[in-house]
Amino acid sequence: MADEPEKRIYEVNEVVLGWKPADSAQAALDWVLERIDRLAAPLTLLTVFDAKKDYTAERRAEVAQQADAVIAGIRAKHPSITVTSRIVDGDPAQTFAAETDPDKLVVIGTDRRRGLSVRYAFSFGARLAARANGPVALIPHGSEAEGAGVVVGVDGTPASLAAARVAARIALARGDKELVVVHVWQEPTPWQDAYLPPDDTFLESLQRVHQDVLDESTAQFEAQWPELTITKRLVHGLAPWGLLDQAAKGSLLVVGTRSSRGIQRFFLGSVSHTVVLNLEGPTIIVPNK
Repeated sequence: MADEPEKRIYEVNEVVLGWKPADSAQAALDWVLERIDRLAAPLTLLTVFDAKKDYTAERRAEVAQQADAVIAGIRAKHPSITVTSRIVDGDPAQTFAAETDPDKLVVIGTDRRRGLSVRYAFSFGARLAARANGPVALIPHGSEAEGAGVVVGVDGTPASLAAARVAARIALARGDKELVVVHVWQEPTPWQDAYLPPDDTFLESLQRVHQDVLDESTAQFEAQWPELTITKRLVHGLAPWGLLDQAAKGSLLVVGTRSSRGIQRFFLGSVSHTVVLNLEGPTIIVPNK
């Protein structure tokens, strides 16, 4: 009998942070340091020099010196955490994607979106999250003050359950211990009217079905993480915008994305892609792969 594949549990036992001398990277580092002690996970600062660009020896030495200074500061404030740095050459998206793993959190600082989101359709964050084999945190620099609670979107799929595991671990790491479980639903679009039963109670029945999805998912989380305060919210609307609206009230949004093959391997699902292109606050994308 063939061995069953190892179950992926998304425990976040290591953190890799994309670091460079920039405000966006500092914002991501600050986000990590608020949680690193409770995560009790080793931290690596990874700097990638884009192989397509020509960096001088002086610039490389300067970046290395700055990384050493940052590490010294972290060790002074967090003596129990193992902190190291690496500097490599390569394609940034491919390099960070190769770092991803189900038990590792890769954290990238970004700038907040300006203008039409279509400009960012193939942004670094979107390309990285699409290729990732583990959770990727995107931390926008200049975000508004954080709210309360880690928000996670669920739809009853393995992808959303994987996202919930990461969300629970981060909620516990931050110490707020509040997990907000959100399920967004929408009635069929008008062009599908011909397929709907001629019953005025149809939408009420549909809402009850979605409520059951939320209730069943939440019941699992309550059993797995009794130390968390779990709030469930059923939201009517389009999934990505419903999640983004709820995320504005929390400290972090966690969204799962389904596995893909072939050319689709390089694209996020429609919900997670829309979230990445319009994120205003810290967001983690969790692939179920």
